[in-house]
Amino acid sequence: MNGTTTKQLAGLAFCAAVALTACGKGRHAAKPSAEAPAKDTGKAEEPATPERVRLTAAAIAESGITTWKVQVVDLSHLLSLNGSVGYDENRLLQVAANVKGRVESIPVDLGARVKAGDPLLVIESVDLGRTREEFLKELSSFNVAASAYERAKKLVEAKAISAGEFQAREGDYLAKKAAVDSAERTLHLYGDSEETVARLRAGTRSHSAVDGATLTLRAPFAGRVIDRKVTPGALFEALQPLMTVADLGSVWVFLNAYEKDLALLHEGLPVTLRTDAYPQETFIGRVDFLGSVVDPQTRSVRVRATVENREGKLRPGLFVKAQLNVPKPQGESRPIVAVPQAALQTLDGRSTVFVQVEPGVFARHHVEVGHSFEGFTEILAGIKAGDVVVTEGSFVMKSEFAKASLKGED
Repeated sequence: MNGTTTKQLAGLAFCAAVALTACGKGRHAAKPSAEAPAKDTGKAEEPATPERVRLTAAAIAESGITTWKVQVVDLSHLLSLNGSVGYDENRLLQVAANVKGRVESIPVDLGARVKAGDPLLVIESVDLGRTREEFLKELSSFNVAASAYERAKKLVEAKAISAGEFQAREGDYLAKKAAVDSAERTLHLYGDSEETVARLRAGTRSHSAVDGATLTLRAPFAGRVIDRKVTPGALFEALQPLMTVADLGSVWVFLNAYEKDLALLHEGLPVTLRTDAYPQETFIGRVDFLGSVVDPQTRSVRVRATVENREGKLRPGLFVKAQLNVPKPQGESRPIVAVPQAALQTLDGRSTVFVQVEPGVFARHHVEVGHSFEGFTEILAGIKAGDVVVTEGSFVMKSEFAKASLKGED
């Protein structure tokens, strides 16, 4: 009885297990086989710039849009660069004294023209006066020692003194001479001229009456006083700038050349300058320095030209436009395709021109540009001769393409 019951229970358990398995399979089969929809990333795609825009004849006229037919041209290689005027630093001096003191007087005013040797400032210095007194003291001791030395030479020849005593007097003479030489070098370091030291040596009354503890600072070259930092009576420290003198008869002009133009540039190239201050005049110079470092921000190299400026019209800081007559690049044996620089705009981070494909319809063309000469820019790829491009009003076209891309987004 018990055995039969046990067998029945085992059979029921087995059937229940089979039934549960079948149910599980059924549930899995009931799941839909279609793929789940893709997840939304939440990022909206940026609107693409349209390839073309259409404008009415009225809109074209109102915007002042003009076109130019692309041609094959043979340009004179006049490279246009922008820059500014600076001082010729070989003819620029900050006047300072090598000794501290007080400004006694200033014979020249700001803007005054001076010649080499003209007095600029008269200063008074206690340290300078003490050094002059020390020089006179050492000079007096030296004169006594020199006389004793000369007398000793005669006495030793006459065997009136011993060789040891003669050597002692000779040593004293040489020591006093070294002291005088040292004091004289200090005076020159402080700014005393040979003439002043000669008067000190002579010990004339004119020296004591004129010089005393004063020193006159003079112009080292002809130029103009362009800055004055002190007034009469002002105290100053050694090496403190007191006045600035510049010779503006020649100036340095600093130009910015881009990487693509470096192969065309070399020292000695003639430069023609124009400035808005004097639109009818040109100034001639020559390149004498090419920078060795490319500015990482502007991707340009500094180019320096020295320009004569005898009339003083080119003032430091003045903005200039320069043209350099550069040789044609090697391998350029045929005319090139070029467009006016006004036709170029930047769209989507690339150089772009707008080509008229039919009346009122304009297409954007990304182009690869080369050098720029005489208001034209070489086009290496992107358009061909015969295409009609927008020149005046190209910025308006850029705005129209931007508006069209926004409408496409809506």
